[in-house]
Amino acid sequence: MSYPNQRGPHVNGALFFRVKKTFNSYPSVKLFAGGFMTLLGKIILITSLLIKGFATESCQGKEYDVIALGAAIVDHFFFITKEEQKSIRGEKGEWAPIDFQTLSSILEKNQGVAKTISGGSGANVLKGLAQLGKKCAIIGKVGSDEKGEYYVKKMEELGIVSFLQKGSLPTGQTVCLITPDGERTFRSYLGASHSLSDLNINEGIFNKTRLFHIEGYQLIDPDLVTRTLKGAKESGALISLDLANAGIIRQNKEFVHSVIENYVDIVFCSEIEAGELTGLSASSACDKLSAFCKIAVVTMGEKGSWACSGNQKVFMEAFPVKTVDTTGAGDLYAAGFLYGYLNGEPLRRCAWIGSFVASHVVKMVGAEIPPAIWEEIRKGMQEETIKKATPGVAVGPALQTSRAL
Repeated sequence: MSYPNQRGPHVNGALFFRVKKTFNSYPSVKLFAGGFMTLLGKIILITSLLIKGFATESCQGKEYDVIALGAAIVDHFFFITKEEQKSIRGEKGEWAPIDFQTLSSILEKNQGVAKTISGGSGANVLKGLAQLGKKCAIIGKVGSDEKGEYYVKKMEELGIVSFLQKGSLPTGQTVCLITPDGERTFRSYLGASHSLSDLNINEGIFNKTRLFHIEGYQLIDPDLVTRTLKGAKESGALISLDLANAGIIRQNKEFVHSVIENYVDIVFCSEIEAGELTGLSASSACDKLSAFCKIAVVTMGEKGSWACSGNQKVFMEAFPVKTVDTTGAGDLYAAGFLYGYLNGEPLRRCAWIGSFVASHVVKMVGAEIPPAIWEEIRKGMQEETIKKATPGVAVGPALQTSRAL
């Protein structure tokens, strides 16, 4: 199993080394080589990106880069102490459902305290991809209420095409409880977001997308998941899955295995989720999962991540940042990784982009990265690309310390 576009960077690298050798052979111009090579690097980089961009656009012929089936959830974030955490039923760091009455009671007691944003794992992935320039759309359901209108409006403001349908239940909402260590525990009223048995999906939509992404929270509805994955697979779309939650895997392990083996091209999971599914360490789980799909990615928070595709495997360090809230870290990692993949980047580069994007979302509350920070992210990615293409310029630490195994 090969990884796409492995040859391109090597061809460019060989050209650089030949030019550099020629300059070093002539002392009279050697002093100018450094500046010239920097300029040449940028010229070749821009030319390479233009060629790649035209090739990608002309070869795909799709209306969307990514369409996701996601839970349309409005998120409410609260900071709590360790003592308050002990009073909450269920495991720390995991997800559990609550009823609408419980949700309303929590929100009423904390009026004006919570930070509220449009959320949902699949939507978070799309938000990242849209900010990086990909054309995205979301499938799902909201309620016929104020929160539903708010959610659809937010998606459209971010440039994400909404195929969200309106249901009879209220819009889904999640209470996210953040402890001082940055870990978050979710309690969700699912509402309309998971009343999808009557969701009307025009399967012709899968012919319009390059990749179909599905979040792990949908795995609690096997009929819906199987129906959509079959449609996507038969249409020739690539399929990515983010496992999202260890508790859901624990309750649906046999079905999760079946989905990965029969439908999925790219699987994302955390170290905890990988352990729950396979019983193995992060590295070994990555190896095992990659035997069933094209690419397996296992994230480990501040310990980094593993990515494996066929006989190629890379480890990527996490960027050293101060963590405020880990909400959306896995989603934004997946967004960065998929962005690289859809652009034909090598496996190592995809993992670097994923880690780089994720390192920004953990520095703030929630998975909504402000526009100014996205500008920094895009600039940082561009600068790293120039460093890679320019001889004599040091490569950023996270990219440098990744290793092929």
